[in-house]
Amino acid sequence: MEILQAKMKLNYPALKRYITKVAAQEFSKLVEPCYYPKTKIFYFEVLALLGLKNKDVKEFVKRNYKGTKAEKGFVLWKDVGTNLLVFVMHLFLKKRDKAAFASTILYYMIIHYSRLMHKQMKYCNVDTFRYTLDNLTRTHLFFREKNIPGSLFYLSKQMINRFTDDIREWDKEGLISFIGVSRHRISQSVKSFAESYYRYGKQGAIIKTQNEEPDAEGNIRPQPQAFEKGQRIVDKVTKKITTYRVFDRKAFEEARKISKVKTSVATIVADNLTNAKYFNNVKIALQLFVKDIRDVDMICGDGFYGYVKSLMAVKRTKAQLYFKAQVNILLRQVLKDVNYLETYNKYTSQTQFIISTFLALYITLVMRNTLC
Repeated sequence: MEILQAKMKLNYPALKRYITKVAAQEFSKLVEPCYYPKTKIFYFEVLALLGLKNKDVKEFVKRNYKGTKAEKGFVLWKDVGTNLLVFVMHLFLKKRDKAAFASTILYYMIIHYSRLMHKQMKYCNVDTFRYTLDNLTRTHLFFREKNIPGSLFYLSKQMINRFTDDIREWDKEGLISFIGVSRHRISQSVKSFAESYYRYGKQGAIIKTQNEEPDAEGNIRPQPQAFEKGQRIVDKVTKKITTYRVFDRKAFEEARKISKVKTSVATIVADNLTNAKYFNNVKIALQLFVKDIRDVDMICGDGFYGYVKSLMAVKRTKAQLYFKAQVNILLRQVLKDVNYLETYNKYTSQTQFIISTFLALYITLVMRNTLC
């Protein structure tokens, strides 16, 4: 450790900026289907910011694990990229820079995810990838944490809670455990996801969206072009709201006026909706919104308002999942996360309906403003 530190010509501010920026960028991009970030460039950029050479890290790894089980063990423990990031985590902790440490460990988890996905799924079909995400078991990490970036963020928090002291104090046995455990946790989820992906791929499964009409026997006949267009606009709007954190002022004001919701409550809902953790919830709601739309005029024309109203007026349906229900699921999750759910539950059913109507109008008006 001392030898490597002596060789360093550290540019601390630049290193912190770079890692924080890259971690945030890659975290946001992970909501895209079939996205696995490339990591080689990152390794050499960090080397340069540390003022080190590749051979310096290789020699450090050999010295560091000499006499431990990692010396002749799993190849991951000897990986220079992995060990360089752990070393950077140690530097940030020694500087008591918890924010930079958190960004580094998040990117560390992203790198593991990327490598494992490249290994498990060398070729990826976007539609099958989306379908798999939407049809995972409720216990799967990617489903439970709403999406892939949310899952990696959750795992990074767990690793922080468990291994911060080991990394700060450079406890070698603790570091060996950290490297093994962190990869294993991601590997479990990726392997399970890949198995589902290939199973659905063999079945030819796709996501049902608008312009799918039943044939004479009542079977659904997908129309690929309509599917692609519908899915593209759903993905675009979902990313706009949750990933790129766009607050659509025009949609907000119109939804607020139509629903007659209090401005304070509307602001709580719309402001806090701009979070990547709600990606799947928003996407499902918008997919349910467009699934029965037959032409663009139903979104861009005067019939838009009546269509939203009719969807929110549904009281009984045989469908297990429908637009109004998904809007309410999304609303309750947002309010729970900002500690407002208890207050919401005390409102009358009419006031609750006004708030859910505002949310329904807001996300669909964002789509309308984007498309039209």
